[in-house]
Order: sequence, then C-alpha cells, then structure tokens
Amino acid sequence: WPVLQAGVLVTLITAGLNFFALAESNWKLRLLRHEIRGSPVFSQIKPRVFFEEFPGTLLYVEDADPRTGTWEGIFLADSTAEGEKRIILADRGRALTEEGTRRLQFHFEEGTAYGFAVDSPEEMTISRFGTLDIPLGPFDEDDDQEGDRVKRPRDKNTADLVADLRGGSDDDRRSSLVELHRRAALSLSGIIFAVLAVTLGIRAPRAGRGYGFILSIVVAFVYYVLFATGSTLSRSEVLPIWIGVWGANLLMGGFALVTLRRADREWLLGHRIANTRPVLKSLETLRRAGRSIVKASEAAGGFWSRLRAPNIRLRIARIVDLYLIRLFLLHVAATLAVVTALVCLFTFFEIIDDIVSNDIPYALVLEYFFFLQPRFLLVLIPISVLIATLVTFGSLERFNQIVAFKSCGISVYRITMPVLVLCLMITGLVFVMQEYILPYANQRQDNLRNVIKGNPVQTTQPGRRWIFGEEGRLYHYSLFGSPRNEFAGLFVYRLDLKESVLLEVDQAHRAEWDPASQEWRLFNGWRRDFTADSFERFADRSLALPEKPDFFTEEVRESSKMTYLELRDYISDLQVGGLDVDYLKTELYKKLSFPIVNVIMVVLGVPFALSMGRKGAFYGVAAGILLGIVYWGTGGIFDVLGSSGLLAPTLAAWAPNVLFGGVALFFLSTVRT
Repeated sequence: WPVLQAGVLVTLITAGLNFFALAESNWKLRLLRHEIRGSPVFSQIKPRVFFEEFPGTLLYVEDADPRTGTWEGIFLADSTAEGEKRIILADRGRALTEEGTRRLQFHFEEGTAYGFAVDSPEEMTISRFGTLDIPLGPFDEDDDQEGDRVKRPRDKNTADLVADLRGGSDDDRRSSLVELHRRAALSLSGIIFAVLAVTLGIRAPRAGRGYGFILSIVVAFVYYVLFATGSTLSRSEVLPIWIGVWGANLLMGGFALVTLRRADREWLLGHRIANTRPVLKSLETLRRAGRSIVKASEAAGGFWSRLRAPNIRLRIARIVDLYLIRLFLLHVAATLAVVTALVCLFTFFEIIDDIVSNDIPYALVLEYFFFLQPRFLLVLIPISVLIATLVTFGSLERFNQIVAFKSCGISVYRITMPVLVLCLMITGLVFVMQEYILPYANQRQDNLRNVIKGNPVQTTQPGRRWIFGEEGRLYHYSLFGSPRNEFAGLFVYRLDLKESVLLEVDQAHRAEWDPASQEWRLFNGWRRDFTADSFERFADRSLALPEKPDFFTEEVRESSKMTYLELRDYISDLQVGGLDVDYLKTELYKKLSFPIVNVIMVVLGVPFALSMGRKGAFYGVAAGILLGIVYWGTGGIFDVLGSSGLLAPTLAAWAPNVLFGGVALFFLSTVRT
C-alpha cells in the first residue's frame, strides 16, 4: 500500500509535467535552439572532410574554430538542374540562420565566385566579393518551407491539442489525439511500475541493491522501446491508438497484476523446469567440468611449486587477489551493461521517427546498434571502471574489510594492485578494439545511420567522388574503375586556398592511365587556365599529374575511422600539401593517451571510495558520474585548444591524463595505508 501511494504521487506529478509544463518547455527549447548560430547539421562539418549534407552542394574547409563556429580556407561547389555549376572560394565563413526565420545560409567573406554552364564552359563569370550569402533551406525537416513558426504536437499545450480535435485538419486531429493519449499513458506508467517493482522485488534473490537497479533498467528499457515504437506507429496510422500508445501499459500492467496475484505463492513452474531430465543432466555435466578444472588447477599449482627455487617465493595470485578481481569484474560488467543499455535506449528514441517515416526494417536497425557498440564501449568502459572502483572499495570500507586487511599487514596499495593489473589488461584490450575494430565499425554505423536518416552516404567513404591531391589539386569524378584505371566525368581543379582563387580547371568525359608514359590521357574535354586567361577544347591530350592510379584506390576516412598508423601516414600526406594538421595530430596522440584513462580511473577512484565508502554504493555511483563528467569536460577543453593551435597537439592529448593522474596520485598518497 505505501508503494502504491508513492506510485500515485509520481503519476500525479508526471501528469502535471506532461499536460502543462512539458509542451511549453519543448517549444521554448526549440526556439532557443534556432537562435543558436549553426545547426546540429553543421556540427558535423570538420576540417579537411567533404560535407555533402545538402544535395548538389559540397563544402570543404581547411580549418575550423569550434569556439566561434568560423571556417577558414573554404571551397564550395554546387550545381543546378539547368546544368549550371558554381565554384566559390572564400577566406573565411560560417553557417547562419536568416534573420527572423529558421532558414539556413552560408555566409562567406573575402573570396571569388566562378560560374559556368557545363555545355558552354568558355563563357565563365568570375567575380570577387567582400561578403556572400548563399541560402540553403530550412533548419530541419520538420520546419515549414516558408519559415513560419509552426508548433509540432509535442510543442502544443493541452488547450491547443483539444482545439485541434474540434476544428483541425484530419492529420492535425490524428496527431493531437495521439499526443494526448501519449501524455496520459506515460503518466499512468508510474502506478504500473510501482506494482511491478513490489512483485519483482519479492521474488528477487538476496543480491542487494545492485540486482534491483539492473532489473529496473531492463524493465524500463523494454517499456520505453514498446511505448516509443507503438506511439510512432499510431501516429503513422499503422496501429490503432489503443494498441500503439497503450500497448506498453497494457502489457506491463497485465504482467504486474498476474505477478501480484501470485506474489505470495511458490513458483511451481520454476521447480518443474529445474527438475526436468535435461536440466538435471546439464547440471551434472557442469559439476563434472568444475571438478576437472579444480583438479587441473591443483596439478598446475604443484608443478609450479616444484619449479620454484628455495629462496624465491613466486605468488602469482592470492585468495585476496582473486576475491578482489572477481568483485571488481562483477561491478564493471553490471555498470557497463546498465550504462550501455541507457545510451542505446536514448539513441533509439532519437531515431525512432526516422525508422518509421523511412520504412527502415528492424534488421537494419539491429545491425546499426551492433556496429554502434564498439563506439559506446570505448567511451563507457572508463566510466564503468571508475564506478566499479568506487563501489568495490567503498563496500570493502563500509563492511570493515579494509580494516581486516590492514590488521593482517596488507596495505591499501597491495589491495589495489590486482585491480590495477586488471585495468592494465583492460587498457590493452581497449587499444586493440580502438585500432582493429572501431575504425571499421564507425564507418559501417555511419553508413547505416545515413540510411536510417534518409541522407545520402557521405563521400568520405570508399568510392567517394572528391579527393585532394598534391599542389592544391582537387579531383572530382563520377566513377573510377580500378581494374582499368579509368575515370568517367573527371574534373581537376587546381586551387590556391590561401588567396581564394582558382588557378586551373581540366575536364574530361573520360580519362585513363597510360603506363608507358606514366601520364593520364584525357578524352573529349576542355581546359581553362585562369593565370594565362586561356581556354581550349581537346579530343585527346596527356596530362602529367603527381597522383598515380594507386592514389585513387586508397581509402581516406576521418580520424575515428583510421588506425594509428593509417592516421599518421595520412597526416604526413597532408603536411606535404602544406595543410594545417594540428587537429588531426591531436586525434593521433589521443589514440595513445585515451586507453590509459582506465588506469587513471582506478587510481583516482580508490581514495574517493575510502573517504565515502560508509555512505553506500549509490554515493559511489554518483561520485563516479560526477568525476567522469569533469574528466570529459576537461578533455573537451584541451581538444579545442589543440585543434585551434593554442596548445601543442601532444600536450592537448596528454594534458587531461597528466592532470587527473597527478591529482589521483596525490590523493592516493594521503590515504592511510
């Protein structure tokens, strides 16, 4: 009864938020988002990475300042359906929103614009400009094309939704009705969760709060996935509202009532399953395997004892070491499972509308989340290690086990040693995953996310159509066939990004490699030399270029999609072309520094755990999250400083580790051992 009262109270509070506060908050947040210069789309623009988010438009920036959102050394190419092509080079620029609207535009300063028709390139217009604004489109796909401020159902208050039901269009009535039901169903989930928590808690083993915490995350994850999917399907008229919106409540509520009905009864089905012949036979096999492992370990122990010299006492692991390793790994696994499930849940909420609107099969969604896991694990393992350290040593301190160890002559440093060695092994595994798994996984999940979002696959992937070469040459082609080393629809631009001018343009309908002369042969094209102000057409001509066929078959990716050695070689190639590579150098050194974070988290977590251990595990979780936020915030600041050239790349990459490592060692030295 008291838990049910708490559930009713939570339901009333949630209903007040859903029906009165949430809509206004969503609308204010949306307006604030539009006031901020640069949309989330433009946050994907990175230095020396081709950006083709808008069809027919390509943007390349040589350098970017994350603090101000400005770009330097800009190349933009766009074309129209009428066959007009425009090339713009600018000294600097940024993305803006048009005043009074939510429409986007590029704002360029100090550059040159070139315009010509593909059929008649000899008639080319060239103009210098001080400032140039290029409109692009609405802020996001939900924005009205006219720039009007139209509220979505989630932005409307209850009165607006009721008004839509009375006098709106069919689509408005459907969307408003779904939104009202969503708010009611989500509010009533508090009572369902209260009943379900009691019935599941009664049957839970005596495993402490950790078991209940993990179980609650699993239940919440299942509920919200069902709720989000059903609501989206109801909005799309695939499912009736009572099934789509209320389905999760009905399933969870029914399960809660069934378990409540049988809460005080023995679960006979479980005993029947446990006493079946296959289960008993499997258990006996496991017992035999366990006895074999014990005998093998005893034989190995005797072998090592015979090899041990009389004056050398080699002890690989003691009982205490194995106990701490088991306890620590248990907490790491539980924490990692919980935080990964939460991140996956939030990611699913982010893309659920795109999944339904673009008719994406769930097999592809599962594949996307599969390839997303290495990226999540790389970020979440350090925070899981920190929380596990705080919980493990906090529980030892809380139950006076640390005092027992000290009374036996075992210092805190010796207790920490097995966990530290284990984290060194985790560091090695993280580095291997970062080098050999993450680049491919990032590339694959980016492609799948573009499919889910309905965006074109980025040209930074293998088979892309834009690539920079030496001496300021930029290649653009429709197709490159590696067996015959042949181009189709080739453009070769020679640029001077520092002066924002185009020096030469070579175009050919077809081009192939001549191994005898070691030159490229261009067929049916034209050449424009802006330095000599000349134009000529040709049927067949040779062009000596430093880039050979192997150059175009190489795979060029972002830093997150390259191994350490690949990124190092890529930086060397960019330096040959005279480009600024501080941003990539910072990313290069971070590939070495980031895995070390796991060891630092242990050293940092031990003194904090011993100082607050008697307060319980939840204080350790809260402290771990807070310390993790501080660390990643500090790392982000140093990333910006390194990318902007204000700090040496090596210092920017290693500074967070040095700073937090020094603080961790200082606090560890103050612990009473």
